[in-house]
Amino acid sequence: MPDPVSSSQSPVPEYNPITLEDVLHFLKTNYMVLAVGAAIVVLVAAGLATYFMQQRRNAERASQMLMVAQTPKQWEELLAQYPDAKVAPIALLALASSQYGAGAYDQASATYDKFLGKYPRHDMALVAELGKIQCQEGRGEIEMAFNGYNLFVNMHADHFLAPQALFGKARCLQIMRRYPEAKVIYEDFIAAHPKSEWVPQAEFAMRFLDREMRAQRPVSATKAPASKP
Repeated sequence: MPDPVSSSQSPVPEYNPITLEDVLHFLKTNYMVLAVGAAIVVLVAAGLATYFMQQRRNAERASQMLMVAQTPKQWEELLAQYPDAKVAPIALLALASSQYGAGAYDQASATYDKFLGKYPRHDMALVAELGKIQCQEGRGEIEMAFNGYNLFVNMHADHFLAPQALFGKARCLQIMRRYPEAKVIYEDFIAAHPKSEWVPQAEFAMRFLDREMRAQRPVSATKAPASKP
């Protein structure tokens, strides 16, 4: 005769599979909660989709404006409408460049400062740094600009803007009438980079320098023969 099951052992629970009636009861009881939850998911998804579509439309509009903008006012309007667009950094540089082209050197320098403050690690940050030096040159701060160009060349000799800084240095020397030093810069660049796209600019600048050097040479006055009494 088998031993009776000890009363200390808990009976094994029976497996009761979930029936269709259980599911229907759950849905009926929790209908409002499920409906609200589903609605929230749908709204969030729709909101995200709308947001990304709007961002894409804004980017497209900003890019279109970037292609047609030319004046400082147009650049300012673009930045006012789309301050966070991907093209905003380029538009800010374009604004500074157009201000420089209009002779507004103080405004251009301030715009370059704004760019460096907002995008210090941007790939075009050195464009803004060189732009600030060019503004110094435009304002007639020639020695400061010369030192700035010289520092830029020494620190970024392999950068694609290095020739521009080098030519800026030569221009400052020319303004200071240190003609031989300025000419050496152009000659050395052409000799070191004969196939560079910057060579035509260097050659043009050197021709202009040669004309200025000839103009600065003292002209020896021809003495008229003394008239005989």
